[in-house]
Amino acid sequence: MFILGAAPKVIGGISAIAASCITCLQIYQHLQHYFCPAEQRWIIRILCIVPIYALTSWCSLMYWQFSIYFDSIRDVYEAFVIYNFLCLCYEYIGGENCILNEIQGKELSRSWIHMTCCLPKIHYDIQFLRFCKQCTLQFCAVKPVVALITIILEAEGKFHENNLSPKYGYLYVTIIYNISVTMALYALVLFYVATKDILRPHDPVIKFFMVKAIIFASFWQGVLLSFLELVNVIKQTTNSADTEVITTGQISASYQNFLICVEMLISALLLRVAFPYAIYDKHESSARQTLSTNIRDTLNPKYMVNDYIHNFSSTYKSYALGNQKSLQSANDESDSEPRPLRLETPESLEEGYHDDQRYASGGGGELEGEWGSGREVLVSHDELDLSSPR
Repeated sequence: MFILGAAPKVIGGISAIAASCITCLQIYQHLQHYFCPAEQRWIIRILCIVPIYALTSWCSLMYWQFSIYFDSIRDVYEAFVIYNFLCLCYEYIGGENCILNEIQGKELSRSWIHMTCCLPKIHYDIQFLRFCKQCTLQFCAVKPVVALITIILEAEGKFHENNLSPKYGYLYVTIIYNISVTMALYALVLFYVATKDILRPHDPVIKFFMVKAIIFASFWQGVLLSFLELVNVIKQTTNSADTEVITTGQISASYQNFLICVEMLISALLLRVAFPYAIYDKHESSARQTLSTNIRDTLNPKYMVNDYIHNFSSTYKSYALGNQKSLQSANDESDSEPRPLRLETPESLEEGYHDDQRYASGGGGELEGEWGSGREVLVSHDELDLSSPR
């Protein structure tokens, strides 16, 4: 059988290493030109999916008896990427306030293409944005738990990967996973439908396509391979020495891992087009930081922690009302004498949030006007353009 021979391991290894090298070079280039951390931290985190997917899949292909552990790492990061992509879209537009200023009061268009034809009438507001964030964040929480349960069931001999029998845990884990990932990806679709016109200057189509393609390709491949097992197209066999039985689940997993290795090489090339580093060369060179500083900022988990606290907090309603009143006031006063407007973001509500403008000053330290310092940051309407994307 082809998948059990040496050729898939060699081809998969070459593809995985090549994909990882291409993407790691791209990540290094972003870190060397880290002049817009508000956007680039999310881009770098998204790009990391290629080496993580490629190398874990190759390791699973080489050491299939430990594949459950390698696959768990891959699957957990998958959830993280969906959340990061939504955050990147927020940054492209300028944050919640700018998004609300553009879409508030408009109605969700109904289309069978976007699978919104059967939804009730939905008007865009702060709660809509909260729903999108919550759907992606719940997947980030559910996936690690599901991965842990999978490892425990495998250790007890009750998982049986790709076996859809109700006697084993794979069926129930798959159902939970599918519900969670569907909610997260559908939230991305709804957000894209609401903001596609605002995001157009940032070429969102190829970015959106790449993120969904990487995740959906592995998902539907798994479903197809499970079906082929069910109809006995994939059958168990023995190794070349006839000393060990290779189950259908192991064969399916090997096909899945081999395909992912090859697909990641293609993805690495396309992601270079989707997220080029060269567009950030326009920023002042004085903003350059040390590589270690940029890496620490990219790895800092505070943004995700703050989002969890903010979007699942009982005080969100008060924050939402305050933002809507601020936006209404800003619109009402657009024809009158402008006055300073205090902006609030989810991160600004958390103590210790440092404004990304510290990079523009050429230093990695704190600014006097940072959030959480007890001083409000005020900007005039002339300084803030709420009518167009950033």
